[in-house]
Amino acid sequence: MNTRQLLFVTYRNEQIDEGISYAIELAKAMAEDIVLLLVRNGRKASELVNDLMAGVAFAEAGEEQTALQLAAGEDREQPGSIDRKITEMIVASSKAGVRLEVQNMERDLISGIRTFLKGNQSIDKVVLSPAVTESEALTTKDLNRLVRSASRPIVTMTRQSVRAAREARAQKGAPMRYVPSAGF
Repeated sequence: MNTRQLLFVTYRNEQIDEGISYAIELAKAMAEDIVLLLVRNGRKASELVNDLMAGVAFAEAGEEQTALQLAAGEDREQPGSIDRKITEMIVASSKAGVRLEVQNMERDLISGIRTFLKGNQSIDKVVLSPAVTESEALTTKDLNRLVRSASRPIVTMTRQSVRAAREARAQKGAPMRYVPSAGF
Protein backbone atom coordinates (compact mmCIF):
# COMPACT_ATOMS: atom_id res chain seq x y z
CA MET A 1 0.00 0.00 0.00
CA ASN A 2 1.29 3.43 -0.91
CA THR A 3 1.51 5.96 1.87
CA ARG A 4 0.75 8.88 -0.44
CA GLN A 5 -2.84 9.35 -1.51
CA LEU A 6 -4.86 11.47 -3.90
CA LEU A 7 -8.25 12.65 -2.64
CA PHE A 8 -10.91 12.48 -5.38
CA VAL A 9 -14.01 14.38 -4.26
CA THR A 10 -17.41 13.88 -5.86
CA TYR A 11 -21.10 13.83 -5.01
CA ARG A 12 -22.99 10.63 -4.39
CA ASN A 13 -25.21 11.04 -7.46
CA GLU A 14 -25.57 9.90 -11.05
CA GLN A 15 -22.34 11.65 -12.08
CA ILE A 16 -20.26 9.85 -9.47
CA ASP A 17 -17.88 8.36 -12.04
CA GLU A 18 -17.15 11.55 -14.00
CA GLY A 19 -13.44 12.25 -13.94
CA ILE A 20 -12.38 9.03 -12.23
CA SER A 21 -10.36 7.91 -15.27
CA TYR A 22 -8.25 11.09 -15.02
CA ALA A 23 -7.82 10.58 -11.27
CA ILE A 24 -6.70 6.98 -11.85
CA GLU A 25 -4.16 8.05 -14.50
CA LEU A 26 -2.85 10.84 -12.25
CA ALA A 27 -2.55 8.50 -9.26
CA LYS A 28 -0.79 5.90 -11.39
CA ALA A 29 1.70 8.47 -12.72
CA MET A 30 2.37 9.79 -9.21
CA ALA A 31 2.51 6.27 -7.64
CA GLU A 32 -0.34 7.10 -5.28
CA ASP A 33 -3.52 5.46 -4.04
CA ILE A 34 -6.92 7.14 -4.36
CA VAL A 35 -9.38 7.99 -1.63
CA LEU A 36 -12.83 8.56 -3.14
CA LEU A 37 -14.63 11.03 -0.86
CA LEU A 38 -18.38 11.10 -1.37
CA VAL A 39 -19.89 14.31 0.01
CA ARG A 40 -23.48 15.40 0.43
CA ASN A 41 -24.88 16.90 -2.73
CA GLY A 42 -25.77 20.55 -2.48
CA ARG A 43 -28.98 20.58 -4.49
CA LYS A 44 -29.84 23.54 -6.67
CA ALA A 45 -32.72 25.68 -5.47
CA SER A 46 -34.78 24.84 -8.57
CA GLU A 47 -34.14 21.12 -8.06
CA LEU A 48 -35.20 21.40 -4.42
CA VAL A 49 -38.47 23.17 -5.34
CA ASN A 50 -39.21 20.58 -8.03
CA ASP A 51 -38.57 17.73 -5.60
CA LEU A 52 -40.77 19.31 -2.94
CA MET A 53 -43.62 19.93 -5.42
CA ALA A 54 -43.40 16.35 -6.69
CA GLY A 55 -43.33 15.16 -3.08
CA VAL A 56 -46.53 17.05 -2.33
CA ALA A 57 -48.22 15.49 -5.36
CA PHE A 58 -47.17 11.98 -4.27
CA ALA A 59 -48.29 12.64 -0.68
CA GLU A 60 -51.72 13.76 -1.91
CA ALA A 61 -51.96 10.56 -3.95
CA GLY A 62 -51.23 8.45 -0.87
CA GLU A 63 -47.61 7.60 -1.77
CA GLU A 64 -46.05 8.77 1.49
CA GLN A 65 -42.79 6.81 1.11
CA THR A 66 -42.10 8.24 -2.34
CA ALA A 67 -42.96 11.73 -1.08
CA LEU A 68 -40.49 11.40 1.79
CA GLN A 69 -37.75 10.17 -0.55
CA LEU A 70 -38.24 13.12 -2.90
CA ALA A 71 -38.33 15.65 -0.05
CA ALA A 72 -35.12 14.18 1.38
CA GLY A 73 -33.41 14.41 -2.03
CA GLU A 74 -32.55 10.73 -2.19
CA ASP A 75 -30.99 9.27 -5.32
CA ARG A 76 -33.23 9.38 -8.36
CA GLU A 77 -31.62 6.45 -10.10
CA GLN A 78 -32.56 2.83 -9.73
CA PRO A 79 -31.61 1.40 -6.32
CA GLY A 80 -28.07 0.07 -6.37
CA SER A 81 -26.93 1.91 -9.51
CA ILE A 82 -24.58 4.18 -7.55
CA ASP A 83 -23.15 1.20 -5.68
CA ARG A 84 -22.69 -0.55 -9.04
CA LYS A 85 -20.79 2.49 -10.39
CA ILE A 86 -18.58 2.51 -7.28
CA THR A 87 -17.81 -1.17 -7.82
CA GLU A 88 -16.92 -0.46 -11.47
CA MET A 89 -14.62 2.36 -10.35
CA ILE A 90 -12.85 0.05 -7.89
CA VAL A 91 -12.37 -2.58 -10.60
CA ALA A 92 -11.04 0.00 -13.10
CA SER A 93 -8.53 1.38 -10.60
CA SER A 94 -7.44 -2.10 -9.59
CA LYS A 95 -6.77 -2.98 -13.25
CA ALA A 96 -4.58 0.13 -13.45
CA GLY A 97 -2.66 -0.95 -10.35
CA VAL A 98 -4.11 1.79 -8.14
CA ARG A 99 -5.82 1.09 -4.82
CA LEU A 100 -9.17 2.89 -4.38
CA GLU A 101 -10.65 3.45 -0.94
CA VAL A 102 -14.21 4.83 -0.59
CA GLN A 103 -15.19 7.20 2.22
CA ASN A 104 -18.60 8.80 2.86
CA MET A 105 -18.89 12.22 4.46
CA GLU A 106 -22.28 13.43 5.63
CA ARG A 107 -21.26 17.06 5.41
CA ASP A 108 -21.38 19.71 2.76
CA LEU A 109 -18.56 19.98 0.27
CA ILE A 110 -16.16 22.46 1.89
CA SER A 111 -16.50 21.31 5.50
CA GLY A 112 -16.34 17.68 4.36
CA ILE A 113 -13.03 18.22 2.57
CA ARG A 114 -11.56 20.25 5.43
CA THR A 115 -12.57 17.67 8.04
CA PHE A 116 -11.18 14.81 5.97
CA LEU A 117 -7.86 16.57 5.32
CA LYS A 118 -7.37 17.35 9.03
CA GLY A 119 -7.54 13.67 9.87
CA ASN A 120 -5.50 12.37 6.94
CA GLN A 121 -1.94 13.63 6.56
CA SER A 122 -1.18 11.15 3.76
CA ILE A 123 -3.28 13.13 1.24
CA ASP A 124 -0.95 14.84 -1.27
CA LYS A 125 -3.46 16.57 -3.49
CA VAL A 126 -7.20 17.07 -3.88
CA VAL A 127 -8.97 16.47 -7.21
CA LEU A 128 -12.49 17.87 -7.55
CA SER A 129 -14.71 16.02 -10.02
CA PRO A 130 -16.51 17.91 -12.80
CA ALA A 131 -19.81 17.46 -10.92
CA VAL A 132 -18.29 19.31 -7.95
CA THR A 133 -16.40 21.96 -9.92
CA GLU A 134 -19.39 22.91 -12.06
CA SER A 135 -22.03 22.76 -9.32
CA GLU A 136 -23.78 25.84 -8.01
CA ALA A 137 -22.84 24.73 -4.49
CA LEU A 138 -19.16 25.58 -5.09
CA THR A 139 -18.67 29.32 -5.38
CA THR A 140 -15.45 31.04 -6.37
CA LYS A 141 -15.23 32.42 -2.84
CA ASP A 142 -15.54 28.91 -1.35
CA LEU A 143 -12.94 27.52 -3.75
CA ASN A 144 -10.47 30.30 -2.90
CA ARG A 145 -11.02 29.70 0.81
CA LEU A 146 -10.46 25.97 0.32
CA VAL A 147 -7.24 26.58 -1.64
CA ARG A 148 -5.89 28.77 1.16
CA SER A 149 -6.88 26.47 4.03
CA ALA A 150 -6.18 23.03 2.49
CA SER A 151 -2.38 23.44 2.31
CA ARG A 152 -2.42 20.94 -0.55
CA PRO A 153 -2.80 21.42 -4.30
CA ILE A 154 -6.41 21.53 -5.47
CA VAL A 155 -7.10 20.26 -9.00
CA THR A 156 -10.41 21.25 -10.57
CA MET A 157 -11.89 19.45 -13.55
CA THR A 158 -14.56 20.45 -16.05
CA ARG A 159 -16.68 18.27 -18.26
CA GLN A 160 -14.92 19.74 -21.29
CA SER A 161 -11.49 18.63 -20.00
CA VAL A 162 -12.82 15.13 -19.28
CA ARG A 163 -14.24 14.92 -22.81
CA ALA A 164 -10.92 16.05 -24.30
CA ALA A 165 -9.01 13.47 -22.27
CA ARG A 166 -11.35 10.69 -23.46
CA GLU A 167 -10.92 11.76 -27.08
CA ALA A 168 -7.13 11.90 -26.75
CA ARG A 169 -7.09 8.45 -25.16
CA ALA A 170 -9.32 7.09 -27.97
CA GLN A 171 -6.99 8.51 -30.61
CA LYS A 172 -3.83 7.28 -28.91
CA GLY A 173 -1.98 5.12 -31.36
CA ALA A 174 -4.21 6.20 -34.24
CA PRO A 175 -2.34 7.53 -37.27
CA MET A 176 -2.33 11.28 -37.75
CA ARG A 177 -4.66 12.35 -40.51
CA TYR A 178 -4.57 15.54 -42.48
CA VAL A 179 -8.01 17.08 -42.90
CA PRO A 180 -7.98 20.16 -45.12
CA SER A 181 -10.08 23.00 -43.80
CA ALA A 182 -12.84 24.38 -45.96
CA GLY A 183 -12.41 27.76 -47.62
CA PHE A 184 -8.62 27.79 -48.04
